Amino acid sequence: MLYVLRNCGKNKSQPLRLTEGDFMSRNNYAIIHYDEIGLKGKNRAFFEKLLMRNIKAKLGNIAGEYARESGQIVVRIKSDEKKAREILSAVPGISHFSFAKRCGLDINEMKRAALEALRDEDFETFKIDTKRHNKGFELTSMKVNEIIGEEIVKECKKKVKMKNPDIILTVEISNKFSYISKEKIKGIGGLPTNSRQKIISLISGGFDSPVAAYMMMKRGCEVVFVHCMNQTTGALGTEGKITDLCSVLSKYQVVTRVYIVPFEKIQKEIVMKVKSELRMLVYRHFMIKIAERIGKGEGAKFITVGDSLSQVASQTIENLYATYKNSGLHIFSPLIGLNKSEITDIAKKIGTYEISARPYDDCCSFLVPKHPELRATPEMIKKQAEQFDVEKLVEEAVENSRFLEFE
Repeated sequence: MLYVLRNCGKNKSQPLRLTEGDFMSRNNYAIIHYDEIGLKGKNRAFFEKLLMRNIKAKLGNIAGEYARESGQIVVRIKSDEKKAREILSAVPGISHFSFAKRCGLDINEMKRAALEALRDEDFETFKIDTKRHNKGFELTSMKVNEIIGEEIVKECKKKVKMKNPDIILTVEISNKFSYISKEKIKGIGGLPTNSRQKIISLISGGFDSPVAAYMMMKRGCEVVFVHCMNQTTGALGTEGKITDLCSVLSKYQVVTRVYIVPFEKIQKEIVMKVKSELRMLVYRHFMIKIAERIGKGEGAKFITVGDSLSQVASQTIENLYATYKNSGLHIFSPLIGLNKSEITDIAKKIGTYEISARPYDDCCSFLVPKHPELRATPEMIKKQAEQFDVEKLVEEAVENSRFLEFE
């Protein structure tokens, strides 16, 4: 059977005749590239398999077979390329990816696949960029560029332009197949999330803590969220903000778990027993203890917070030292050297900005005095904490917490 394929671009007067077999290349494949994983030496295969597992979990039934080919991951996309693009753009470990047509290692098949890839494109200039991962392939990259380029000039009546062409057609030659693509889509990079690298992330409804969690996901950590909830503010939308934020952040890892921990009782005791200038720091002490307790149950070894040095009174270098010193788990502060505009830029990029910008009341807003302590010591915090049965209050709060999960 013969199919008629009209010429690509504006010049569509002459039809190209393709056989039924040529249309095998209509199957769409995602060609997924990484960068940092390629530097892992003997551990590279482990990270490749981990990334493939995460991709498979996120794509679900919209994708088919998966393979590692010549330093890249190839996935057959069965349906909904738009959804696949959205998912792959948010998977840590992916540097960039393309949707491609697959064909064999015959140069004539590559020419036909290239013409098909361009058939609906409106362009005047182009460039062929061949990546010869299979070094045993008989033609050099330059020769492949030349042959395919000549075919496009002949059939489409377009011009080659090496700098700033209207379209770049990429040809990737692996050991068994070749792939033709015309768009490179940027991923978020980093490393694939790993359930063995579990951390607890304290999350409020603000801008900073969601960004801090995202930064750790991008470094390969599986993040479990903990939010300390004052029940009196629940009606004002705080819990809705937290679930919305966690739902957005769940795009960046396979499974996302959230603990909503009641904090009203602890907060009332702090207000009654602690002088106003130290209340925020004692609150943070309890918050970290709650995160520790949940972290032990989750098998987490670190806590992540959204602190930025000297952004607010509780984040002076002395107050951070006083707060962190009494923690039983090491604390990561991935935003420590960023200013607010840098943090909000990331929030906009990852989709949390508009949610964080919603007005709300959180526990912290009830504890901010006019003249907070700026130079606390670990001993000062420890002395204040001695007024409480910390272990009992923390255990009770955790036992009464609610648990949510997103995939």
